[in-house]
Amino acid sequence: MRKPSKDKATQQLEYERLSLSFKAMGGGLWDYDIDADILFCNERWYEILGLDQATHPITSIEAFKPYIHPDDLEIATRIDDTEVAELLAKNENYRVEFRIVRPSGETRWLRSVACLILDSSSHHRRAIGCVTDITEFRTAGPGHASRWPETPSNPVPAGNAVVGQRGERDLTDKERECLKWVSAGKTAGETAAILGRSARTVEFHLRNATRKLNATNKVHAATIAIRLNLL
Repeated sequence: MRKPSKDKATQQLEYERLSLSFKAMGGGLWDYDIDADILFCNERWYEILGLDQATHPITSIEAFKPYIHPDDLEIATRIDDTEVAELLAKNENYRVEFRIVRPSGETRWLRSVACLILDSSSHHRRAIGCVTDITEFRTAGPGHASRWPETPSNPVPAGNAVVGQRGERDLTDKERECLKWVSAGKTAGETAAILGRSARTVEFHLRNATRKLNATNKVHAATIAIRLNLL
């Protein structure tokens, strides 16, 4: 028997809860109708791009292109019908990393992860996903100017907190491993499947790592761990 569809009020409530959850972890939501080329993004998505939603509305991929780094334009906007069909058939996520250029001229690295679905009403292909700013991850390599000396007299800044070598020594191998998968864009559930553990266990290790590194959330903790060359 077919389940009744959710009313609009319920759908809106679920969307608001989801939006708040992603806002808490620093992500911006986007919903793209592939066949109609209609893009909808929430407020946090615009903040990541350095845009004002009211004055610079982006409702299509064409409108988004001017803010994508020229070298990443193809990979960020390419739509391969064969690839889309395979992802839909296998129920797998779409993932891509690319650079954007904010109106200020600042370049940022973004990671975009989405699930693909067939819309039940329009029968259009849709991608619904989340974008996160991973600039800290991509620019934390050896010798990069943004790296800080890792000595007790030069602790690594972590937001409003300070982390020295003690936090480094306190992290367990399991905590580091879980943070590594967070930095790769994996959820607790996906990490649990990879490691053969329960999602509750993974969340336990992530909470401990977040506390030890004086981070605000697990994504922030992964950023600090990369700065400390732990991952």
